[in-house]
Amino acid sequence: MARTLAEAQEEYTAVRAAYLKALKAESYGTGGISIGRASVDRLRKEMDRLAEEIDRFTNGGIKVTAITPV
Repeated sequence: MARTLAEAQEEYTAVRAAYLKALKAESYGTGGISIGRASVDRLRKEMDRLAEEIDRFTNGGIKVTAITPV
């Protein structure tokens, strides 16, 4: 089944909410266990990927700006 613009936007919203929560999280540890905030970089990359996907939906696909002859 093909993915829709609405699905991509919904996922972006969820990832963005997780990203904002992760920015506010603090890391802590007890004994030998250390718990840190979620991977902010991973969430940011996923947000960027989803933003590109949404852009392709709304702007009609990938745009070619130049072609290098072989």
